[in-house]
Amino acid sequence: MWAHGLARRVRSKVPPAAAHRRRNLLIVHLDGVPKALLDEAIVAGKMPFFSRLIRSGAFHLEDAFWGAPTSTPYFQAGLLYGMRESNLPAYSWYDRELGRKVQMNVPADALEIDQRLRGAGRDSLLDGGGHGYFSLFRAGADNALSMSTLGSFKLMSRSLSYELMGLSAGRTRGAWDFLRSFGMDTWQSAREVVRWSRALHDWRHEQSFLLSRVLFQRLGWSFAHTKALVDMVRGVPAIYLVFGNYDEVAHRRGPRSEIALAELHRVDAYLSELYAMARSVERPYDVVILSDHGHVDSLPLEQRQGVRLESMLFEGAHVPLSDDVARGLCEGRSLPEPDTVARAPFKPVVVECGNFAHVYLSGSSEPLEARTLLARHPEVLARATRSPDIGIVAMRRGNSAVAVVRGGVYGPDEMERAPLAPEYSRRAVADFLRGLPAMKTAGDLVLFGEAVRRGGTVGFAWEFGSHGGLTRTEANSLVCWPADAPVDLSGLGHCADLHERLAEAYLEPALRLRWVQ
Repeated sequence: MWAHGLARRVRSKVPPAAAHRRRNLLIVHLDGVPKALLDEAIVAGKMPFFSRLIRSGAFHLEDAFWGAPTSTPYFQAGLLYGMRESNLPAYSWYDRELGRKVQMNVPADALEIDQRLRGAGRDSLLDGGGHGYFSLFRAGADNALSMSTLGSFKLMSRSLSYELMGLSAGRTRGAWDFLRSFGMDTWQSAREVVRWSRALHDWRHEQSFLLSRVLFQRLGWSFAHTKALVDMVRGVPAIYLVFGNYDEVAHRRGPRSEIALAELHRVDAYLSELYAMARSVERPYDVVILSDHGHVDSLPLEQRQGVRLESMLFEGAHVPLSDDVARGLCEGRSLPEPDTVARAPFKPVVVECGNFAHVYLSGSSEPLEARTLLARHPEVLARATRSPDIGIVAMRRGNSAVAVVRGGVYGPDEMERAPLAPEYSRRAVADFLRGLPAMKTAGDLVLFGEAVRRGGTVGFAWEFGSHGGLTRTEANSLVCWPADAPVDLSGLGHCADLHERLAEAYLEPALRLRWVQ
């Protein structure tokens, strides 16, 4: 009854969408939520609506593996564009083509990468009238509420009236009620920031975290949720809605912190409203709920050792490289002579991406191969491979890639015998190594923090929940879809597989899938 009443009110204020497809699709992306954590919330009764959907048999819920790295840019390139080799190694990296560091929370950088993906010749799930909210990439959406569109003031100013259309009619709370709740949330968030900073004696990231809590997690999500309800009334054929609140809090406070879990539980009420509207409109929506990766506890290297990763790799006493590692990296080839040839100066770049890091040792457009690294940077290799806080050191060897794990060198087909910590996913490690040779933007070395306790790894960035790495928790994603939908989303092994199945079922005409070399 609530949904029918709201739909009537919205329908009287806004025009219907121009584009139509044979079936409508709403994708709700729960950013950073591992399936195991969602299962716990269901069993504990913290997500009663979602639990009823699953237990009634109306929806299927399954584990999913989307490939590695377990990061949002990589996942969204696969979901929206169907790309298996998107060349997106993390949320931030040193881009060899641009000659600088890029970050996906910088609108100009997101726009640059979105244009690169768009120019690769792939169609998007949002082409032909779709809308996206809080995605990194616009990906052909008719609206302009993605990180990449924030990079163009001209575009945002032109689209402002369109973005605000129907917002007043679609509100689900009174103005006074919203302002009172918003004020309480802001006050509680400010108190939490002060408490946390005093406990750690560190204020880094806390100002941006408070702004995120107020502007993004409260105002931003309320706006996006309301607009999604309006879009369904209008009949927008495809809607992609990203719920990033849990992910944002998990980075700063840990994935199982009280306030992170509160964000996960909070989304249950929003899901109930979205589902009610999806079933009540004239042309109902199939609701697909998914996550892109999980989160693990992150124990910052700086807190453990008192130094940043860059200092650990490039400073300090001489450390010899293991003979076994050197021979393994050469793979039957002769050991190289030290390379002392003068080259254009390049200051090494270390990009701390959470519990993994990319290390760039050359300004060359092509990454360095293992034997070249032995000749030019044996000290860096030695420090990385001997550090007890680094569990995996990955690099290219010949036409493939290998991982150095506890003094041994292993290829992607040798993961079953590698002495990995139990927290690591052997499937994810093998998948990452298979994709590394084609991922030119990845570092010459890619380092992954050691699993030093159950459910937690060493982190290279100053954060307390990380993803992008290769643990079982980070690779533990989920997908949930209606039992009566014209699509089966079980048994998926890559985010590009998800794109292909959704494209076949919901795009009309069907996407022209073109492999990009």
